[in-house]
Amino acid sequence: MRLILLSFLFYLSFLAPLTFGQTKEEEEVRIPQESRMHPQKILIAGLQINFVEEGKGQPILFLHGLGGSWKDWAANLSFFPTFYRAMAIDFPGFGDSDKPETDYSINWLTAIVEKFLRERKLDQAIVVGHSMGGLVALNLAAQPGSPVKNLVVTDVVGIGDKAEFLSYALTKKIMGPESRFETFEGLLREEFKAMVENFIKGQKPKTSKEFFQSVPKNPLTGKPLLPMTPAVQMSASIIDFDIRPQLASIRQPTLILWGSKDPIAPPQDASFLKSKIPQASLKILENCGHSPMQELPDRFNQEVEKFLQAAESGSSR
Repeated sequence: MRLILLSFLFYLSFLAPLTFGQTKEEEEVRIPQESRMHPQKILIAGLQINFVEEGKGQPILFLHGLGGSWKDWAANLSFFPTFYRAMAIDFPGFGDSDKPETDYSINWLTAIVEKFLRERKLDQAIVVGHSMGGLVALNLAAQPGSPVKNLVVTDVVGIGDKAEFLSYALTKKIMGPESRFETFEGLLREEFKAMVENFIKGQKPKTSKEFFQSVPKNPLTGKPLLPMTPAVQMSASIIDFDIRPQLASIRQPTLILWGSKDPIAPPQDASFLKSKIPQASLKILENCGHSPMQELPDRFNQEVEKFLQAAESGSSR
């Protein structure tokens, strides 16, 4: 019965976007006039990567979350170019970057970012990552000879309860990012969480991608009800990727900014990061959800600027 119900729901709404950011309409409305940057393209690993850049000074690179784009940072890109060389990219598979048919993963996106910095001739850069982009930023900072000078991460997914994250991702795939059916959404999320926990306990050798691929096909067309899009593949990679063993290797001054009401990545995940990263400081933003840089842009910008000034003076902690 459970399988039939889920199959029916996927059949009705498998075209709904899987996103933890804004809708395209909201993006256009929220981009400040002064931050109407002109996107550029750069060839990285044979792919056209869309990015924006403005300002001079220390380079600061912004990495968006799952389903997002450089536009998620609109309110921040209008603030930092006064003293920084501010850049933001669209990850491959998202925004206006190429969307190749390949195996998407956290490690692959990390390599793309590293190559982007190298192509821009940047040996050291401040890196700011949100959600999925925060996981990429942590992974990049932990690499030997990392190009990350200072690190800012906000509401990173995939740190703690994997079942909680995956159930949220699948629910949003079904209901869409702006669903108002909170009661039904909550029930569906609990149903997915139970399925995922059972999968994790009983089928540990398999990957989350295999779990996604096990979702039934459309009986009429024979096509997957959950196509392996970049967003779906990245959701699977977030589940399978474990950054925790690498956190002690992150020696850069690090700021952790977190929304107190994040429904995806709970504040205890932020506390865990702080306890494992040697030079980390933590700021919890009250009455804020999963995207502080959009929900509280002024506060976000102020906290990042204060952290960077302290890091330069050697007092980031």
